Amino acid sequence: MKNLLKIMTGLALVAALLCSCKKEVLETQGKSLGVKELYPSAGSFSMYIRTSGVWSVSSPESWIHVPSGFFKDNYGVEVKYDSNESHAGLHRFNRLGHVIIKTYDGATADTLYVRQKGIEPFIAFDEENIIPSSGGACSIPVHTNLGGEQRGSIVCISSEGWISSPVFGRDCASVEFDAASGASRRASITLAFTDAWGTVTAASCIIKQQ
Repeated sequence: MKNLLKIMTGLALVAALLCSCKKEVLETQGKSLGVKELYPSAGSFSMYIRTSGVWSVSSPESWIHVPSGFFKDNYGVEVKYDSNESHAGLHRFNRLGHVIIKTYDGATADTLYVRQKGIEPFIAFDEENIIPSSGGACSIPVHTNLGGEQRGSIVCISSEGWISSPVFGRDCASVEFDAASGASRRASITLAFTDAWGTVTAASCIIKQQ
């Protein structure tokens, strides 16, 4: 026998919730095994791996739990996942995970993408936001369920150069920016959040300087 493993027909994965009789067969060639979508509540699903040789299963995310060690030839494993439900003071949005099936020699590494739903992001501004003609450091209120954990996925953009460095406030309830002095002019600020699935939620408002 050769030392290096040979994959006879690639990896074939059957992924289904344990409580379901429906099975989805995903044929692979060392790339993507497709997408598994999950509800926010904790649970598990089964995977049947059909291959030849020794392989392992892993996940880089702490909320996905897979069996450790190595398996040989055809074998079924159970993937468990934690809850993504929100609670008072804790807002959880859509998240993305990965289940990786890799041959012992590393020649083939296939990935099942796991998308677990969370709550919908919400962003809204007051209808009118007026700042003084003197400019300087300013802030306007923003109504949102986004928090500090989402800060890295939030961008703020100004339509005019006299409003600079707009950012999501540390209080998670405002947009802060610097304004040049001036009067009788308008600008818009847009706040956008991109979740782990790549979905963008955005809202804009008008800034009036009088």
